[in-house]
Amino acid sequence: MKVCLIGHFGGSLDEGVRNVGKSLATGLDRTGIELKQLEISSFLEWKSIKAFRPDFIHFVLTPTTVGVITAKLISSLFPEAKTVISAVHPSVSRSRVLKQFKPDLILTQAKESEDLFRSIGFNTRFFPNGVDINKFKPIPRESRQRLRDQLQISESSFVVLHLASMRRERNLDIFKTIQKEGGHQVIIVGREHEDTGRRLQRELQEAGCLVWKTHFANIEDIYNVSDCYVFPTFQKKACIETPLSVLEAMACNLPVVTTRFGTLPRMFAEGSGFFFAEKEEHVLEILGGIKNRGTKVETRRMVLPHSWDSLSKDLAEIYEGLLQ
Repeated sequence: MKVCLIGHFGGSLDEGVRNVGKSLATGLDRTGIELKQLEISSFLEWKSIKAFRPDFIHFVLTPTTVGVITAKLISSLFPEAKTVISAVHPSVSRSRVLKQFKPDLILTQAKESEDLFRSIGFNTRFFPNGVDINKFKPIPRESRQRLRDQLQISESSFVVLHLASMRRERNLDIFKTIQKEGGHQVIIVGREHEDTGRRLQRELQEAGCLVWKTHFANIEDIYNVSDCYVFPTFQKKACIETPLSVLEAMACNLPVVTTRFGTLPRMFAEGSGFFFAEKEEHVLEILGGIKNRGTKVETRRMVLPHSWDSLSKDLAEIYEGLLQ
């Protein structure tokens, strides 16, 4: 089977859609599928698709309405190939026009997006993002202490972590309140080259939060010096529908406090150190319980079925089903 994967593969993995594209490419390659990666902006290379003669042209996109139409126009040049679109963070309006440009399959995540695409007449399949369970995993206590010493973090501090773009719609203001609670140390890791959110960053730092706008090649170390991961975002447009950072924190077996964002309620039930916060004030209540009473944490066990390797095998079966 031959698959041409088209998306954004260059640049930093700090950006969600790029991370998904690269991870899918790595996973599919391990399944034995003959794979060709192509940057969607590389117009001059599109002619190489014809020579490759793929069975599938799979787009990993946000996508926007224009993106869906563009994907179909590109794939129409190769009528023997089936078209698949991964809708990682869709921004599509309900339009009858789109019915003329529907792919063979669109892989959706949040229930809201699935309902939207089905109302347009698209064939959908639930397919969330995954996590590299070999990279993101717990470490021994002595290694954690060594990393904390290197980062100058006291062992007595209860470290609350969040990875975020410095945008106020991510609801990052809540971390100013968390930081003021006794014994908490908030760490927020932002994007290295992001030139926005300076005022918000300054406010967080003035509140005592540690804000690191840098790329960590071994970001798993930052998860492993933390005591809890908090994802406080409510606004749909603020993040991709399956937040990768939540899955990474779970793979490191951290307790996670999150809103019912995107696809997370479809993937996980509460329990074993995984908590849904319905309102902002619930975040503080749950943190207090984790910190003061202790919680049996088995979030890694919960996320193991969603490894990229496992999802890539599922995707290979989806391809086979479409061919049949």
